[in-house]
Amino acid sequence: MYCLVDFRNRPQLQYTFRSRGKAREYLGKIKNNPLGVTAIYPDGRREYFEQGLPNGFLRHCDKSAQIKKGCHAKYKIRELNTIDGLRRNASTPESANLGNWRGKSVFSLFMLGNKKVYAGLAIVSLIVFSSSWYFQNQYGENAIAQSENAGNETSGRVAGAADEKIGNSEEPADSLQLADEEIIMSLLGKIEEAKQGEFETEILRYIKGRPMEKMAPYIAKQPRIVAAFIVGIAMKESKFGLYAPHSGGRDCYNYWGYKGRENTTASGYSCFNSPEHAIQVVGKKINSLVARGISNPAQMISWKCGSTCSWDNPENVRKWIADVGIYFHKINS
Repeated sequence: MYCLVDFRNRPQLQYTFRSRGKAREYLGKIKNNPLGVTAIYPDGRREYFEQGLPNGFLRHCDKSAQIKKGCHAKYKIRELNTIDGLRRNASTPESANLGNWRGKSVFSLFMLGNKKVYAGLAIVSLIVFSSSWYFQNQYGENAIAQSENAGNETSGRVAGAADEKIGNSEEPADSLQLADEEIIMSLLGKIEEAKQGEFETEILRYIKGRPMEKMAPYIAKQPRIVAAFIVGIAMKESKFGLYAPHSGGRDCYNYWGYKGRENTTASGYSCFNSPEHAIQVVGKKINSLVARGISNPAQMISWKCGSTCSWDNPENVRKWIADVGIYFHKINS
């Protein structure tokens, strides 16, 4: 398999081909496509749309982005790796010397702007500091108490009493270890809550003001790739809930064209009881597909046309993959 990559060597997974010749032929069509539009962002990123700008793009994109007719993205052809889509490919080095330095130096992780490393170091430092402070207070108080008791005791002592005291000294250590574990678990829980809150804020950037907005807290609890599929498919199938099935005058919260066993409507679509119920069912289905190796919109096309898309218009299939990929790649990056 082959795919197109941009100038930073990132795969454009909506363009995948079985041979290099097919990829070269389609690249030529892109260059000569009269409907193609390229969005050029201030940071150098370039995003190409075959069928023109999607609906709502100008409301969500950076206002300083330039819109140009034609394909101004520098696509190249390379073989598709098995792990493409599961991780972000490294950017092309700015220069040969800088690339060699980064490849050979172990300090490249700590370059300015590596926020993930700094955040990880801050979390580890917080846990170590809290644990050391707790141990210092507990052991310090125990040591002072023992020294005072030793000063007040007489020199004569029964050997059996001393042995009994030594045997009982293990109990505070056990309780101390339990308390330390509770502190660490509490810290980890707070860190997880903070990460989930940040993810929810990120998702709201795309769905705020739409019926799907009320689902943001439940989407944020899903794995990132599953959440990316949930948002991307909902945009394509219902415009984030604007066009969705209803039953008895109420919203069925089915924004993905999902057909299951849950309170089906006359047209065969599932009608969920609540936004949380909808994310539980649809998230579980997408989770099972991801577990089977589906990692990008091109592989998720079975959601649109079942086990085979031979009956569907190839252009419709390609359009579905491209539209779902708009928000999928923004979230799963």
